[in-house]
Amino acid sequence: MAAMAAPAAPVPQQPDTPSARQPSGGNAQVAVIQFGSGSASLTSNDLAILQKVAEMQRTNRATVRIVGHSQQDASGSPSDRAASANYEVSRQRALSVATQLVRLGVPASRIVAEAASDAVPAFETTSARGIAANRRAEIFIDF
Repeated sequence: MAAMAAPAAPVPQQPDTPSARQPSGGNAQVAVIQFGSGSASLTSNDLAILQKVAEMQRTNRATVRIVGHSQQDASGSPSDRAASANYEVSRQRALSVATQLVRLGVPASRIVAEAASDAVPAFETTSARGIAANRRAEIFIDF
């Protein structure tokens, strides 16, 4: 009978270096701003949130991506006129957030504003609460 080989020694773990901790691409959602029906106005609470996002960007060179959304009615199928209005309000929401971030010192060259209209609801549109929750702008850091 042949002798069995001893099990291999465990491979030592690589040290946790800064380059090993760097993300390889993707995004992270850092905030959500809620809006009233048909509105793109920011509240004082929204301004405080955006101040924190701007502070993060002072030490981060990544792109801020803002995606504006609008509500979808309970039927889920808006008319052409409603679809156009939903697109426009979602665009205004994204631009409102982007404009405030520029005022707070984030370079415009590092901001992308997108309008998703009512195409990506985060909540079911079967209740008034769900419909209201979909009136939002999501803020992502793309890295």
